[in-house]
Amino acid sequence: MKIGVSIPRLPDAEGIREFCERAERLGFESVMAGDHIVLPVAGTNQYPYTETGAFQRPSDEPFLETMTMLGFMAACTSEIRLGSTVLILPYRNPVVQAKMFASLDVLSGGRVICGVGVGWLEKEFDILGVPYADRGPMTDEFLGIFNALWTEEVPDFQGKYYQIDGIYFEPKPIQQPRIPIWVGGHTRRALRRTAKYGDCWHTTRQTPDFVAQNLPYLREQTELAGRDPADITISLKRSLHFTDMDGSEEGVGVRSGGALINTTQAVVDDLHYCNELGIDQLTFDFRVDGIGPCIQVMEHLAEHVLPVAERLG
Repeated sequence: MKIGVSIPRLPDAEGIREFCERAERLGFESVMAGDHIVLPVAGTNQYPYTETGAFQRPSDEPFLETMTMLGFMAACTSEIRLGSTVLILPYRNPVVQAKMFASLDVLSGGRVICGVGVGWLEKEFDILGVPYADRGPMTDEFLGIFNALWTEEVPDFQGKYYQIDGIYFEPKPIQQPRIPIWVGGHTRRALRRTAKYGDCWHTTRQTPDFVAQNLPYLREQTELAGRDPADITISLKRSLHFTDMDGSEEGVGVRSGGALINTTQAVVDDLHYCNELGIDQLTFDFRVDGIGPCIQVMEHLAEHVLPVAERLG
């Protein structure tokens, strides 16, 4: 069982460096970064992981650009894997995105995870001039483009939105046959996308039972796509809050559906349960304010939970 952590959303270069270096020293598998370009002043009722559709965090909270931050994180580390959780594919030109990921994989020594999603915030699509209604088909096509650019000597791709031929795309990623693609989302469309294009289903803000209920459909769709279900890993991202840490109060700072809010022993028990269900990887974010408190939670997780995960293999 692998455990990764999500980077806090703070424009604090030294804090981000400290967080990444500490995560690497503590032995976490990965450190991941989320993705938004702009957020609406009026808020939203479209967020898929709360009952009201309201976004979890203040809209005026700073949000660093994802690929830029991953490049900084790569320079701060040497071993830990780095990824997006998740990059909204329709927001950026697919050839440029593929080049960014390939370049980052080369410069990091093959440590990149390409976590992808279709997006949900219509206002953000409008501001970027991207058709919201086309976000699903665009994401599928962009993943096909990634695969062609990363694996073919002379890439050729003919799609609805982009036609690619007569070019070289170098350098290729270090990781072979390609950078691993982690597909986010919780819908059946996301599961079909994983089955066709993904190396991992990376769902977020859900419970372990939700994941287990959807695994038969994922296996079915993977076989229909002519692939081996054993080649798809399963990842669940949730907010984590220990109720028995010094100074902790139940529920402080945790705002997301599917959050794990409990004692240390209960978190260990949940780890065993996830492993029994077939979940291979857990990514946690810590909804507390500031780099310092996030590092404290991460250190507690590393001391009491990470050794159990390592024994599970």
